[in-house]
Amino acid sequence: MGSLYLDRKNLAIKLDGQALALYENDEKKGTVPLHLIDRVILRGNVQLESRILGALTERNIGLLVLSGRNTEATAMLAARSHGDAVRRLGQYQAGLDEVERCELARWLVLVKVRGQQRTLKQALAGRADLRFPLTKAIEQMTGIMGQLREDSAGFSLQQLRGFEGAAAAAFFAGYTQLFAASLNFSGRYKRPPPDPVNVCLSLGYTLLHYDAVRACHIVGLDPMLGFFHDPHFGRESLACDLMEPLRPLMDQWVWRLFRERQLRPEHFGDDNGRCQMNKAGRQVFYSFYESHAAAARRLLRRYGYALAKRYKAVYEAS
Repeated sequence: MGSLYLDRKNLAIKLDGQALALYENDEKKGTVPLHLIDRVILRGNVQLESRILGALTERNIGLLVLSGRNTEATAMLAARSHGDAVRRLGQYQAGLDEVERCELARWLVLVKVRGQQRTLKQALAGRADLRFPLTKAIEQMTGIMGQLREDSAGFSLQQLRGFEGAAAAAFFAGYTQLFAASLNFSGRYKRPPPDPVNVCLSLGYTLLHYDAVRACHIVGLDPMLGFFHDPHFGRESLACDLMEPLRPLMDQWVWRLFRERQLRPEHFGDDNGRCQMNKAGRQVFYSFYESHAAAARRLLRRYGYALAKRYKAVYEAS
């Protein structure tokens, strides 16, 4: 099972028996059997028959629609949810328990900071010229992890978010040094991303977030109710939680794409002050993501199943 990326103008998709038929300017270009697809990612103005949604749902195939102007998701169709409602009942109970949320949040921040530190240590091994900024960032994160590991510490959610924010600031102070000055990458900026590195980070996080939403549905949890991120209208907070420990992995992939010159400045352009990746660049990015995403998806499901088991125990103990 794989992912089908459709990123073309004037593209239409129709259902053709047990396959998707692809039409460009009303000319049939080919078919893709449904049994080969696990998820479909659309970008831009792609037309599709409404009955395709039913066919995808019936076969538990996910759908992600990306905006044509930025890297944000505009619509998604996730997998069918697991049938054990007890897991969600336990999740709702745990969501009202501050101690339970803090325990899970502390684990999340520790894993994420450890991943950020690992990324910079790997960079340091090959960039002796950046020893000072990278070592400084690594030492700051070591100090933060030391505080988080104190058994006697009973941190609040606000304090844990403070640790996570401090670690992110330290990480990006070192991470920005890894990229060529011509890329104009000076920090994390989202709306709109002003430079090629931020464009890639935003797109990567969007794809990773969708995989996290899908993992929530597969294990039978409500993606809207998280433990680190508070409930917020329209936000899949639990999916945001699950993907946090994997953000350093995406950061590492983006760095590798530019370091190995798979992505170059000519893959990007300016649209009224908004940096955008062109079609050739997106093809490189999608291909790289799919060739590396299997392990990340397995990890998301493993986190999800561990949470589901924990939440079910919470309900059964009440």
